[in-house]
Amino acid sequence: MGETYEVEVKVSIERLEEMEHRILNIGAKKTNKEIQIDSYFDHPCRTFQDTDEALRVRLRKPLDRVKDEISTDLVELTYKGPKIDSTTKTRLESSVKINNAEEITFILENLGFKLVARIMKKRQFFSLPATTISIDDVEHVGLFLELESIARTSDELAYAKDNIFKIMKALGLDPAQSIRESYLELYLSR
Repeated sequence: MGETYEVEVKVSIERLEEMEHRILNIGAKKTNKEIQIDSYFDHPCRTFQDTDEALRVRLRKPLDRVKDEISTDLVELTYKGPKIDSTTKTRLESSVKINNAEEITFILENLGFKLVARIMKKRQFFSLPATTISIDDVEHVGLFLELESIARTSDELAYAKDNIFKIMKALGLDPAQSIRESYLELYLSR
């Protein structure tokens, strides 16, 4: 398995509708909307807050599903490594799809992992070539815009970062206003 890096920039926003209008005006397409419930765990032998890592179980519930459609809630187990960039939230990331959030939580807790926090957000996705944009309404934290790309090489890392900053400028946002803290860090610091 090759390394995969998540190149991400996040900014706080005030008005959802205004930002959605800006996103659509630069050519992004509105895609799906979902509720995400993220359960973060701490390692039994080290503190992820100190090592800048994260272990997350995410339950995704689509909000734009037809009523009669069979539930296809998705569950992912994700490891995030320490941030490697001083201006973005770029970090090594590895995810695996699983089918039962309760069982993986049971397994993790019985292995000594401790639940640190559970964070819920409503997320509206938009797509551009090589970039995913989302507007996140994070319970007890606030309203945010996230831009994300995936990179596998150093050339892709540089391109993704430059591309994200260009998109931010097209949206009328200052890249210097980006927030490097994760939603977990923001939640724990409140």
